[in-house]
Amino acid sequence: MKKLLTLLSILLFAFQLQAQDLVLLSQIKTTNGKVKSFESDLNNTMVRPKKTETQYGTLYFVKPDEFSALFTNGKFMTVNAKKIKMDLGLFHGTFKMRDGGMMQSLAHIFLYGFQGRIQDLANETGYSLTTKTEGEFHVITANIIKKKIIGIGYKKVVFKYYTDTLLLKEIVLYDYSGNQDSYVISNVKYDVPIDPKTFQF
Repeated sequence: MKKLLTLLSILLFAFQLQAQDLVLLSQIKTTNGKVKSFESDLNNTMVRPKKTETQYGTLYFVKPDEFSALFTNGKFMTVNAKKIKMDLGLFHGTFKMRDGGMMQSLAHIFLYGFQGRIQDLANETGYSLTTKTEGEFHVITANIIKKKIIGIGYKKVVFKYYTDTLLLKEIVLYDYSGNQDSYVISNVKYDVPIDPKTFQF
């Protein structure tokens, strides 16, 4: 039954997206899938009901399943094939990827976004997709189809890719509590060697 529902969800996504949208998603996946690694500046803005905060740092990514966001204030999130370790205020600790849950969901959003695998993310997690072009960016919005009863996770995720290069610029997360987190990368160096120790803990 679960497999049937998953298949129906995939078919629903296909009907919702126009042919040109599917082509765009495929092109974004192909382009970003060629990136083996990157290092970039990272700007994280956290919008809360009563305040807004911004932190800065460096982002490291190695295909297919390693990344580390290291902020100048000591906050961090590091992901490898087996575990997630983070200290992002409310979220802190070490978590096993196989345990699933919100931490795995968060890691997958970033990893799939870095690799342009938005359609895969939608198929696996139950998001519907819409696309549009705003200025120099293709904007892909993923909305959760069925609201989770306990309201854990992200009800919407927005990915922005450059229209000319199709490479990633920004990921924005919206949770069920009205919080919004944006992650903007800049000064990106592609296919550079990254010290493996960056992802070890």
